[in-house]
Amino acid sequence: MTQLESALQDATRALWLQDLLSAGVSAAWHAGEVIRQVVAENVDLGMVNKADDKYDPQTVADRRSQQRMIHALRQQWPHLLIVGEEGELAQPDAIDAVHADLSVLQDVELSIPHEWSGELDPKELVVWIDPLDGTKKFAEKKYDEVSVLLGIAYHRRPIAGVMHLPFHGDHGVTYWGGKGIGLFRSTHVEGVCGDAVHELQTKPAVLHPSRPLHITTSTTPCPRVEEALRRLTPKHIKTGGATGTMVLSVITGESDAFFRFRNATKRWDICAVEPLINAFGGAIVDKHGRVYEYDPNGHDNEYDNEHGLLATISTETQTLFLTTMEEIEVLRTLDGQVMTPQWLHKHVFPSAHSVERCDVVPKTIRRGKQSIVAKLRVTVIDAETKNHVVKPVFLKRYVKAELPPRSERNWKRDLQSYRAEANFYGHVHEHLASQVGLIPPIAVFYRRDAHGNETGDSFIVFLEDVLYKPEPSQVLEPADRLGRKDTEMALTYLAKLHASAIKSKELRSRVETHLWHSGAWWSFEKRGQVELDNAPVVWAHVLSSFQSELEAQGTVITDDLSRLDQRMMQHAAYISAQIFGGPSEDFAAFKTLVHGDFKTANMFFNAESRQVTAFDWQWAGVGLGVLDVANLMNTSVDIESLTPEAEEDLLRFYYNHFLQELRSANVEAAGQASEPEMPGYSFAAFQRHYMLASLEYARVLLANFWDDTTPASCLTDAHKTNWGLGYRSLPHVLRMIRLLDNGLRVVELEQTQ
Repeated sequence: MTQLESALQDATRALWLQDLLSAGVSAAWHAGEVIRQVVAENVDLGMVNKADDKYDPQTVADRRSQQRMIHALRQQWPHLLIVGEEGELAQPDAIDAVHADLSVLQDVELSIPHEWSGELDPKELVVWIDPLDGTKKFAEKKYDEVSVLLGIAYHRRPIAGVMHLPFHGDHGVTYWGGKGIGLFRSTHVEGVCGDAVHELQTKPAVLHPSRPLHITTSTTPCPRVEEALRRLTPKHIKTGGATGTMVLSVITGESDAFFRFRNATKRWDICAVEPLINAFGGAIVDKHGRVYEYDPNGHDNEYDNEHGLLATISTETQTLFLTTMEEIEVLRTLDGQVMTPQWLHKHVFPSAHSVERCDVVPKTIRRGKQSIVAKLRVTVIDAETKNHVVKPVFLKRYVKAELPPRSERNWKRDLQSYRAEANFYGHVHEHLASQVGLIPPIAVFYRRDAHGNETGDSFIVFLEDVLYKPEPSQVLEPADRLGRKDTEMALTYLAKLHASAIKSKELRSRVETHLWHSGAWWSFEKRGQVELDNAPVVWAHVLSSFQSELEAQGTVITDDLSRLDQRMMQHAAYISAQIFGGPSEDFAAFKTLVHGDFKTANMFFNAESRQVTAFDWQWAGVGLGVLDVANLMNTSVDIESLTPEAEEDLLRFYYNHFLQELRSANVEAAGQASEPEMPGYSFAAFQRHYMLASLEYARVLLANFWDDTTPASCLTDAHKTNWGLGYRSLPHVLRMIRLLDNGLRVVELEQTQ
């Protein structure tokens, strides 16, 4: 039986926060007494190293302290769920079988917040213990930096904490409290916990920004911390201490902030002190500004505070540090070093005389699921003129450790897509730039192992920021819901793009070597059966949500339409094989470089000429050009341009321009000028592929993107231009439903012949 299951059966004593706080203060005091005893008796510390890969010592004082705390608490609540730094230990010897005194705070006027004033649910409550925070300092006899920490977490967030400092004052000092409770300081007298003097503390009167900056940092070397100190220019830097005492320096006003970039602490290091700083309106967050959850089942990361720490009281100071830390994180090399001006000169701008500085444009850092991006302004000294020149840069980071978690299957797919974009700019761009509008790359980096081999999980791309102060004739702008003219310009771009790799063997070879063997993000191969299995639930939701709108347009809800999900599940493999697999090899001469995600969110239009510049090439690879055409038409074109006649006109427009591009280069497969169509790829064959490619895309809507789409959401999500119109525009949703029904009918007919 687990501790959590046992806790549900425990009816010995109800859990009340005031009782828990009293027990925590008493247990922490008992723990402090044994730590003082170990020092006074000058006994062998019995030190062991708990880790194989780092110095993480444990002493007899750690072990006896935790034994005392757990025994004291479990005497009151036998099945209380406790997570202790030292793990599971043997039962204590008789001398350490101490008892918690629930009366130690009886003379204190406490105000317990309403949400925690009643009986607490044992299955939602966890006590986190660090029995001796600062073991390394303890071994070095720096006793003032040692503390005992006990945090009370409820619904995975800390609500109250106890921090006992056994060597402060004559007989130890305890800080305890929480948000809405207040912060108290208890000064102990010799031999008795209950006779302590309890004093309510007040928030420090003067903090940054009302005074020059005071900072606390660890003594552990860290280039990112050093860079932050260089940028922040604090008046005073306090170094050293354990995590608890370094946070305490902020709580008492000695410092304005304590911060760490690295994963070097655990949940039990902060669960006690987070409520204490909360009592003054402060916070402990990670380096991205997020609070940590205290999940007792989070064994995968061993309770690590994996994204660093920042402790502040002032919100202005927190904002300053988060901004600084975010910028430093973005400006990191793949081996974790700071991108100094010297590094940028050597690796990114070697033709310059020197690099003077690099600034992140405020509010341009974006953390997405697939990448982290930022705009930079790099000041260089020109090698010839010796003048200062500002280089506008767009930075993209694809670093697995910095991105949100996902399944192993999705990681494999997504990491390959990141590598594809890095390879596009590193190996393909220069052979394509003369054909179509592209964003120029400045430098591309791949993480490599000790043997120089790519690890395949981390990439950085430096691009020119083409939106920075362009000439009037070069102003680029985004667009949405393309009308006829802009759609034709986008199709012209595609015709040139698709012809380029057919005209150039070198380009085709690079595409085959460095990009996806089969381009386009929505292929059945990349998305998988697991996603498709969601189709019944998604389609039931869509049909229910849009039934009245479909009927208002004259669409009859037939049995076939009701079974749209089952029909797609039956034919998905066939559809994908026709456009990606063996049957598509009949048109191998027309397979080329495809963008793989060609939509308005991934292109700019020249404000004057309406020429297109495309970006985001992570799904680029080999395929039939119709894949890009289908993605464009089904995600980005206004509904007025998608009537059957208008849609066919646009398809013919692309087909003719593609044909002209090939014939201008005398590509044999394009046929003779006198022939109205390509002999090996008729317009009818192209139209069939367009229908199949559209079904391939619509499968993702049916199995995923429509999962919460409703007529109402189409109104609220209409502004989300990174989304395809097929799931944020009511008429486009209805069109895609009809497209699925009609297209599957064609597929079903094909398979019966």
